[in-house]
Amino acid sequence: MQIVEAATAVMGRQGFQQTSIEDVIHEAGLCGKGHFYHYFKSKEELGYAVLLHQFDVFAESGLAVLRDPMLPPLARLDEFIDWIVESHAERGCCEGVSPCGALATEMAEQHEGFRKHVDALFERWTGQLQALFWEARPQMVDDVDTEGLARFIVASLEGALFMSRVKRDVAVLEHVATGLRRFVMSHVRVDERREAPLAIREMVAGTERSVGKESGR
Repeated sequence: MQIVEAATAVMGRQGFQQTSIEDVIHEAGLCGKGHFYHYFKSKEELGYAVLLHQFDVFAESGLAVLRDPMLPPLARLDEFIDWIVESHAERGCCEGVSPCGALATEMAEQHEGFRKHVDALFERWTGQLQALFWEARPQMVDDVDTEGLARFIVASLEGALFMSRVKRDVAVLEHVATGLRRFVMSHVRVDERREAPLAIREMVAGTERSVGKESGR
């Protein structure tokens, strides 16, 4: 774990391609290459471990919110989106909260094995959201596409995190988060919206009033 955490730090600063085994050994404070090769056969094997470690941290801190049995499904989603925004702001918009950020993208472009591994991480994240929507089906419209909705949220958050990092402005992510909440609520049955978090209900009501004014109703 000491080696993996050191590699995560170095690769986060300078990328996978520009990181050498010597860089990791120095960062981890190891005595020599013998210690490294006792645990990892190659830099590529270490790269897989870094990706998995990043996802485990993400799952422990973020995805765990989606499994909280004390909250109803849509409230869990609301808490999860809040966690994404707050965590990104705490990092100064310089690092991605998601494990599928810049480092994962670079690694996926370098090696087919990495690409498949990153794809598997995306699928795990999407699957967790899909499970939440499946649980929330009694509250949602009959034709809701739980998989499509989950993929849309992952893609939207990933894009917003990237744009927010480029602009160094969390407001970009906050704006997308608001839009996502409204979009999700458009898939919830009208008679069930009263069970949604108050902030979401107020946003949806505000959107509907705006639409009504524009159409003359």
